[in-house]
Amino acid sequence: AEMARVLADSNHVPLHLDVYKRLSLLVHSVSIMHKSLDNMPKDENWQALTRNSTNLRVYIMAFDVKSDDMLRILKPSIPLERIHFDSYVTCVSGAVVDLISRQYDKFLTHFILMNDVIDMSTFPDLSDNRNEDPLVLLAWRCTRLSLLAVHGYTVWAHNLIAIARLRGSDLKVLEVTEESIEFDQGELADQ
Repeated sequence: AEMARVLADSNHVPLHLDVYKRLSLLVHSVSIMHKSLDNMPKDENWQALTRNSTNLRVYIMAFDVKSDDMLRILKPSIPLERIHFDSYVTCVSGAVVDLISRQYDKFLTHFILMNDVIDMSTFPDLSDNRNEDPLVLLAWRCTRLSLLAVHGYTVWAHNLIAIARLRGSDLKVLEVTEESIEFDQGELADQ
């Protein structure tokens, strides 16, 4: 929060942001265990920072961060362009993916979701038995999405097709581990 306040201060020269205008943030479960999330920038800090640096875009890499902690970190005014989740222990929830697709639909271009599970027989399913899959909603809402990579999470084949159709040729990279793709029983009978 202090860094955001200093960078947003009108007495300072705005960040010089040209073609590469990205602020990269690393959030790790180990650092969260030793430091409070109370020091994270609040929404008003992000608003002030983006007022001074309108071209600012943010890249967040989150390693083994619990969904509850991510919900506290992801403020609406972050100009989030790229996010990379990587986990060995914790899994990202569908609620976090849904929040990202609603809050960052104007800027999000890259979404990477990796779960390095040992048991390859069961991957977490973000859809949580809901009618709407959060990844499909992400592809629908985030019109600038050009890269979607999913490894170690269940992706239903019909949802994968929906994602590809929604983004079309604007989606330059769609990367899903073969083991992550699941088929409905009806789909298997049709093949």
